[in-house]
Amino acid sequence: MSAPNEVLLQVAIGAVPLGVAYLAFRSATDANKKTQQTALLQAERQAELDRSKVDAEAFVRAKTIYEDALSQMEKQLARVQSQAAQVGIDLASEQSTASAMRDQIRRLQAQIRALERTVTRLRDQLVTAGLAPVPASEMTGPYMTQPWQGE
Repeated sequence: MSAPNEVLLQVAIGAVPLGVAYLAFRSATDANKKTQQTALLQAERQAELDRSKVDAEAFVRAKTIYEDALSQMEKQLARVQSQAAQVGIDLASEQSTASAMRDQIRRLQAQIRALERTVTRLRDQLVTAGLAPVPASEMTGPYMTQPWQGE
């Protein structure tokens, strides 16, 4: 074989391991990239899973707080309704009492008017009989009565 053929043959033989080495390098680089991408995807999935766990825990806490607040509001509403019902009962009782007192005041006023008419007639009878009636201040005692100014 001639020298150029030998050189060519040796270059060809030397190129094969270089080609194989290059292919091995490319394969290792690609595998390394795939491994890194897989690791990044797994890290992202793990981070998303952790966020989901945190979100789920926060949701459970918020739900518990909301349900407790709702329960307290329902109890408070029941108390307010009970108090409102009691106020309604008390109001009806007060109105009934006030009405009864107004009726009693009217009866007493009517009795006072009747008594005043009786006193006037008795005074007139005393004057007609020639007797002097008792002065008004002695009739009522030390205190002067004032006419009732009701409704």
